[in-house]
Amino acid sequence: MPRLPGIRLWIWDGEFCGSIGFRWQPGTEELPPHVLGHIGYAVIPSKRNRGYATRALSEILPYARAEGLRYVELTTDLDNVQSQRTITANGGILVEQFVKAVNYGSTPGLRYRITL
Repeated sequence: MPRLPGIRLWIWDGEFCGSIGFRWQPGTEELPPHVLGHIGYAVIPSKRNRGYATRALSEILPYARAEGLRYVELTTDLDNVQSQRTITANGGILVEQFVKAVNYGSTPGLRYRITL
């Protein structure tokens, strides 16, 4: 499959804390079925619960605006309350509960949308 345009940024506080990435299809908010969301992030366990993901998400949203997107979508697992809080702290609204594709384990997930 062709790669989508994207950027990946490090989350850094003088040490590596994690990363955040943004991917998109030019000219549309739509994503191919094999892509769960526009933005994904991860914070290493020793750096969690310090607001790094919340801040990183807020700082990557201008990149999506610059690409002309009206919104971004993010997904998370049902039991990942910290990620849900990160998304809602940045204006995310729950759109739906869905079942992930087979290649993602056919497990339930939550889809959020942040209006830009």
